[in-house]
Amino acid sequence: MFLALDGRNYSLTPENLVIADEERAVGIGGVMGGEETGVIESTRNILPESAYFLPASIRRTARNLNLPSDASYRFERGVDPGMILRASQRATDLICEIAQGDPAKETAVAGELPENPPEVWLSYKKCDHVLGIAIKPKAIDEILERFGLSKSKSGGATWSIPSYRRDLRRDVDLIEEVVRAYGVEKIPGTDRSRFTPSSIADDSHDVESALRGVLAARGLAEVRTFKLISRHSIALGENAIKLRNPLSEDHVALRPSLLTGLLDVLDRNVRAGAGHVVIFELGRVFIPPTGKEERRLGILLWGNARSTPHWRAQMNRSLDFFDLKGAIASLPIERLSFRRNEQRDFGLATEVLSDDRVIGFARQLSAARASEIGAPGAIVVAELQVDFVLERESAKTFRDIERFPAVTRDIAMLVPEKLTHAEILRVIENPREPLLESVQLFDVFEGQEAVDHVPAEKSLAYTLTYRDRNRTLTNEEVTEVHARIRERLQRELGVTLRE
Repeated sequence: MFLALDGRNYSLTPENLVIADEERAVGIGGVMGGEETGVIESTRNILPESAYFLPASIRRTARNLNLPSDASYRFERGVDPGMILRASQRATDLICEIAQGDPAKETAVAGELPENPPEVWLSYKKCDHVLGIAIKPKAIDEILERFGLSKSKSGGATWSIPSYRRDLRRDVDLIEEVVRAYGVEKIPGTDRSRFTPSSIADDSHDVESALRGVLAARGLAEVRTFKLISRHSIALGENAIKLRNPLSEDHVALRPSLLTGLLDVLDRNVRAGAGHVVIFELGRVFIPPTGKEERRLGILLWGNARSTPHWRAQMNRSLDFFDLKGAIASLPIERLSFRRNEQRDFGLATEVLSDDRVIGFARQLSAARASEIGAPGAIVVAELQVDFVLERESAKTFRDIERFPAVTRDIAMLVPEKLTHAEILRVIENPREPLLESVQLFDVFEGQEAVDHVPAEKSLAYTLTYRDRNRTLTNEEVTEVHARIRERLQRELGVTLRE
C-alpha cells in the first residue's frame, strides 16, 4: 500500500510507475507524491524532481487508481521535454531567492529525452490550393517562424518542429497554423451550390426525421444517451463488449441495446421528482461478440397518461402496454403484429413482427426490476430495428386517387380466447384476394355475462373493404369473395360466424 499526499492508501501494481529510493516508493510518477516525503514547516532538505513521462502511462495509472491530480492532468496531455532542465533550474533559483536555499553543486540526470518531432515538408502551391487563396511564401515563412518553427539547413520548404509542438506532424497541420494567423475571415466565400440527386443517405435522413415527427406528435420527447455504458449496467447489457482501457467506470462497454440509456434517463427523472416520462431514442448499438453496428429505435413510457389532470377528467390513469403498442402502431411498419414470449427481468414480453420477420420487442419490466429504479407503476419499453423500416420506406411508388367506389361487408364471429388478431388477419388476407383492399377490426367483446355458454370465447367484428381500380364491382362479385373468406375462417380456425 502507498500513502499519498491526499491521505489515502493506494494499492500499486507492477504497471504503475513510481519514484523510489533504495528502500521504498516515495511518489507515484507523474500523479502524486507520498505523504512520508511531503514538505512540512520543519523541512530543511528538498530534492526537486523534473521529469518527462509517457502520457499514456500516466493516463492509465490515474484511471486505474481513480486518482486525478493537477500533475496527471498536465503529464497525460504531454509536456515539453526541452523544458525539463530549465524548469528544474528555475525552481532552484526561486528557492534560493525566496527561502535563501543553498543549492547542490551537481544535478543528477537519468534516462533519455524523446526525439524531436520529424521535419515536415510544406509546398507553397498546396497551401494556396487548400486555402483557396494565394499567400506569398514570405508571409507563410514569417507566420511559421513566429510559431517557433525554423527552416531546415538543407533549404527548401522543410521545417523543423520545436519539441513543444508535437501536434504538428503533416503539411496540412502547418497550413492550419498559417490560416489561423493569416485570418480565416480573409478567405472569400464561393458559391458552389448546384442541384444534386437524392442519395441513400438523404432518404435515410428523411425517414428518420419522419419517425421523430410521428413520435413527437404523440407526445414523446427525444433523448440522446452515451454509446458507452457503465459497469453496473452490463448485467442488463447482455454480454456487452468491454473496453480494454476505459476512461471511467461509467463508460466501460459498448451498448448492445438502447434500454440501458433509457432506464438511466428514467432513473434520473424519477429522482428529480418527475411523474411522467415518455421518451424515445434513435441511435446505434453494437451487437456482441463481433461489434456489428445496428440502428435501433428505443421507446420508454412510464407514469401518468398526462403530466397534469385534464379539466374534464380529474382522475389520471397510468401508462401501460397498450400505450406502447399504440406508439409502435403509429410507425410506418407494414403488417405489424405482436407475439408473446418469455424474458428474464420482464413481466410481459412480446416480439414485434412485420409479416413473419421479427424486427424488435415490446416489454414491461418486472416489479422487482422496476423497484430498483424506484419508479412506482408499470415501465414499458420497446426496441425496433430502424434499418428494416428504412429498407421498406426507401421504395416509394405513386398511387392514383381511387376513381371507383368501395363496397364494405362485415364479419362477426366467436373465436377462442387465445386466438390472436394477427392469426385471424393472416387467414383473411392469405391467399391474397385481388378485390380485398383492407381489413379493419372495429369491435371486441369478451365477458362472462354475455357468453355464459362459451366462457372461453370472445366476440370479434371486422369490416372488409372491397374495390377494383378499373371498374365498379357488382353485388354478386363481392358476395362470392366474401363467402370464400367466411368459409376459410371456419375451415382453418374453427370460428363460429354470427349472422
